[in-house]
Amino acid sequence: MQRQLKAPVLQISETRGNPVEAFNRQATPIGRVVQLRLPVGSFTWHRPVAVEVRQGETVHRLPIHDTTSRAISAIVLTGLAVILVSLSIRKVRSRRRKTS
Repeated sequence: MQRQLKAPVLQISETRGNPVEAFNRQATPIGRVVQLRLPVGSFTWHRPVAVEVRQGETVHRLPIHDTTSRAISAIVLTGLAVILVSLSIRKVRSRRRKTS
């Protein structure tokens, strides 16, 4: 019996789109793919990371800043902080009631 190689659970890779030429410049979109494979299914997230601009021999990589994911992360972390602070305040108050 042959042993099957298992696919990695988490795989992160970079993709390059089709180059577009205009005004003697070549622009190539670059993306990042995060794949999570589980026994019940898989999750794939593909997001833009940068644009590579080539003019003659010079190549510039222009990053794409994702402000939406930063804002979502800040909202989630703020929510978690509020929950943790409220739980700790509730715990301190319940201890004070028991001792008095």
